[in-house]
Amino acid sequence: MDSAGGPAAPPGKVIAELMFGFWRFLSSSAHEKSLWVPSLHQAFAPGTDRRDVDRPIGRLHGLRNRVAHHEPLLRYDIAGRVTDIATVAGLLDPDLGRHLSATSRVTRVLVQRPR
Repeated sequence: MDSAGGPAAPPGKVIAELMFGFWRFLSSSAHEKSLWVPSLHQAFAPGTDRRDVDRPIGRLHGLRNRVAHHEPLLRYDIAGRVTDIATVAGLLDPDLGRHLSATSRVTRVLVQRPR
């Protein structure tokens, strides 16, 4: 990947240069047999179904696209996407999910926003 510095790029730089779409589609049904079953499921809590990761990741990808295209978010379910973030984080690491839920101020800000 040239933007990461070519063949001599450190692994962290290569990972940092990957597009969000790369990460989003790792959990898609197209990769269930090639990635999820043999390896990727191990990154999540035991027994996690691929669809339980793919659905919230898909919704977050949709939000990211709305933001990237400068579309209005006034009617968008931001609270639902905050829940999606906490859900995926909790499936990766239960402590991380609890930490995000306990420390995030986004939910409080959403409650206070004008209607």
